[in-house]
Amino acid sequence: MPVPRQADGGAPPSTIDRTRSDRRRPGLRRLGVVVGAVVLLTGCAPAVSPATPGPPLSSGSGPPPVIGGSDLVFLHTMTAHQERTLVIVRVAPQRIRHPRLRTLVAAIDATETDEVAQAREWLRAAGAEPGGHRHEHPAPGGAPDPVSRLRDTPVTGYDAALVAVLVVQQRQAAVLARAHRASAVSPIVRDLARRIDESRTAQVRLLTELPVARVAP
Repeated sequence: MPVPRQADGGAPPSTIDRTRSDRRRPGLRRLGVVVGAVVLLTGCAPAVSPATPGPPLSSGSGPPPVIGGSDLVFLHTMTAHQERTLVIVRVAPQRIRHPRLRTLVAAIDATETDEVAQAREWLRAAGAEPGGHRHEHPAPGGAPDPVSRLRDTPVTGYDAALVAVLVVQQRQAAVLARAHRASAVSPIVRDLARRIDESRTAQVRLLTELPVARVAP
């Protein structure tokens, strides 16, 4: 549908303002790509979106948010978990064969990259050292490390192996976030925990619905 024009031939002010706003907010444009990817995966918008926008750190006119105590522990723990997820999805993306899995992996990468950057900004504002917390999940029963397992997996079995690893990883993230929602002090941290819980739960559902999945929903 053509965009209405003013009498002088220029675009209406609302269009100009929206264009300028988009230039100032690349994170929201990136979010639109992520949400669009989810729509392509499911054929329609899911009941719970795997990524929803969060509040900015500061409007620029006021002080940064006050974050401390258990909220800082959560941010450190979740950020380390997300960094591990990013390592997993970036092991060998060129080996992914299923289009829906490739799209979902790209959405996970974009979403968690943005969330990690946001959490690091909050940690810096609180005077905490980002990345100062180690978070590891030892493999049960002496099983090989998931990242090493993926590196050694050939193309023919890569999709199934990646889905199995990501389902465990994203379920753990949802559990961590869900546990902190009830005890979070800072409203912005509580909202982040809510978004992570909802998005990772949705991602697990999408992963387990893939034909290459070998795990129970």
